[in-house]
Amino acid sequence: MNYKLDNINISSFGAYPKIDKAQECIAVSGIFDLPKRKGNTEYNWGTLIEPFVESQDMEFDGRTITLNLCVEGNSYKTNLRNLKTACINCRKLTTDYGVFDVIAKDEITVDEYENFNIAIVNVKFWQQNYIFPELIIKPSGGDGFLLDGYNFSKDFDLYVSSCKNAENIAKRIDINTTLPYTRTLFREARDITLECSMTGNNLTELYSKMMQFHALCVKPGIHTLQTPENRAYNIYFKDGISVKAVLNSLLKFNLKCRTMA
Repeated sequence: MNYKLDNINISSFGAYPKIDKAQECIAVSGIFDLPKRKGNTEYNWGTLIEPFVESQDMEFDGRTITLNLCVEGNSYKTNLRNLKTACINCRKLTTDYGVFDVIAKDEITVDEYENFNIAIVNVKFWQQNYIFPELIIKPSGGDGFLLDGYNFSKDFDLYVSSCKNAENIAKRIDINTTLPYTRTLFREARDITLECSMTGNNLTELYSKMMQFHALCVKPGIHTLQTPENRAYNIYFKDGISVKAVLNSLLKFNLKCRTMA
């Protein structure tokens, strides 16, 4: 994969992508992530939890995009110095999947191996404004896990290995009263967590599928999640999605769904 800092290829700094196969199969992480929502996402009325899901309520935080690089050679110290300066000044990070407006606001870490003339560089860029893609695919329907009629497996090659907390009952909504409060009917919102895997022929295809899934998740309004057992839950999303590119053909992530049911 090609990486550029303000349109300058990292090879100009004697650097190349550093992949830790025990973690992910690419040198950049965060580009598949869905940012979390920010601001007030719900209100406790005492008898119910009201989610804020109108279009004007849908504000999203930025996200971290991390780039791992290796600099080596007899002149690695000079290249390392130039690379760090370029990272600090960088405003546009270019990858094979797109160009991201970023700043290097966090620590840049360097592990040097002077005996081998090598330095490992970890740069955490911050993308403040993530432009969500347009949802262009149509729902297939059918059986299995569905979100607003979109079939996880047919439309996204998305598969759920486990569904946690679906049968739980949330704790009651507590009210401050002078006498002991004994009502148990009104319950807090709770989270259903789906352990997900998305498959594809390559990372380019996976990126396209994941962006379409982002577009579905950020649509305003309450979503309907249907399980293979034909249980339906009214849900919304507030926590974002953190994705790992485990293989060139496989993404893994947890999908946290907020429900009042």
